[in-house]
Amino acid sequence: MIILEQCKTDLKYRFILMLMLGSMIISLSFFAYNYTQNRAYLEEKTNNNADSVIQRMAQNLVVPLWEVDDTWAGVVADTEIVSDEIKAITITGEGDLNVFRERTEEGSIQTQKAYSGTYFIKRTAPILHDGQIIGEVTVFFSDRTLKKELARELISNISLAVLIILFLLIAPVAILDHLILHPLQKILTVVKNSDKDNYVNRVEISRPDQIGSLAHEFNNMMDNIKSKEKMILSQSRHAAMGEMISMIAHQWRQPITAIAMGANNLLFDVLSKETDPETVQHHCEKIIDQTIHLSKTIDDFKNFFSPDKSRELVDINETIDECFAVIGKSIEHNNITVEKNYEDIEKVWIFSRELLQVMINIINNAKEALVEFNVPDPTISLKSSADNYRVYISICNNGYPIEEDVLLKIFEPYFTTKDEKNGTGLGLYMSKIIIEKHFEGSLSVRNLETGGVCFDISFPKHTPRSINE
Repeated sequence: MIILEQCKTDLKYRFILMLMLGSMIISLSFFAYNYTQNRAYLEEKTNNNADSVIQRMAQNLVVPLWEVDDTWAGVVADTEIVSDEIKAITITGEGDLNVFRERTEEGSIQTQKAYSGTYFIKRTAPILHDGQIIGEVTVFFSDRTLKKELARELISNISLAVLIILFLLIAPVAILDHLILHPLQKILTVVKNSDKDNYVNRVEISRPDQIGSLAHEFNNMMDNIKSKEKMILSQSRHAAMGEMISMIAHQWRQPITAIAMGANNLLFDVLSKETDPETVQHHCEKIIDQTIHLSKTIDDFKNFFSPDKSRELVDINETIDECFAVIGKSIEHNNITVEKNYEDIEKVWIFSRELLQVMINIINNAKEALVEFNVPDPTISLKSSADNYRVYISICNNGYPIEEDVLLKIFEPYFTTKDEKNGTGLGLYMSKIIIEKHFEGSLSVRNLETGGVCFDISFPKHTPRSINE
């Protein structure tokens, strides 16, 4: 059963099974033909030997039967009965001459007067003297020698059949494994690793045949996929930059207003000649505070666009909150309520910037949907949890459900329900790529029965050891 199950999925085992069946059919056909030919040959040989024996005995018994000497006739019979082929001999002649010899299964010789057992061949010949019949000899031949010969041939044929089967199995399988299966396994290994390592591996096969062409075309395909993914990632980054500029405007509006007001107040005090050190110091401190806030905003956005070099040990809840340092003002400006339901989660090793990018993409999409459809009491809910193996993050909103045909395409590249001016269709696509390939996790979307949409993120916890590997 195990071999049959493996044959369903493994080309090598399927090929072995086909070879085994084919070689068995060939071997059985060869065996049947060879057995038939050998039996015919041995039967003919036994018949010829029987003719030779009966003729020899007929000649040797002429004198004993002419002289009616049953003792002499018995000697002739004893001389022949020693052969394994002869089962029994009867000799009759004038004067009530009657000689009988029979070989039993145990090998002893009996001298009863008649033979009533089974036999394979029976030969009878008259004994002639000067043209007159003076007696008769009958020899009963067994198939013992024939069976022994056929048994030896059977063993020989079985041995030969086994050798043929082994040769037909080992040689083709070795050739198949070397020429086809091993190179295909190399390609399969690269495919599996490429799915995790972002298409960085190549198939190192240089051959002038179809396998070499397959490896070459596969490498070209991997290069094209890698190139297209880089292009999509670059487009996604540029699209995100446009959105970030809008978010920066929201973040900077209040500090710039406060700086302008502080400068105006300070200028008014100078013009009205009502300045005093404490007032000037107060206005300057407010301007400095707002400048620091602007600088921190720049750092937040700069960190967002800096690529992750390696995993970091981070607090998931803090990373989620960090999103609002980037898009918080945009959420506030649109009067959207943010609800947070965090569980205590031990720190995990992840690419924090990439998770931040995914979170911002999803939250920003939720914000735009709530604003576009003018949802009453717009709310974005965030929930985090974990078990012994995985981390779970849900980002939900109370907007309108997504149509089923849109749900099927929502993670496809360049698919967007926004107009060309406001959407590129790359944000959710890149988010799924990041979670599935860099986090070895999953990103899915679902409509809520109570109304609204949820994006669910799940990825395994990583350890320092897994990073080094």
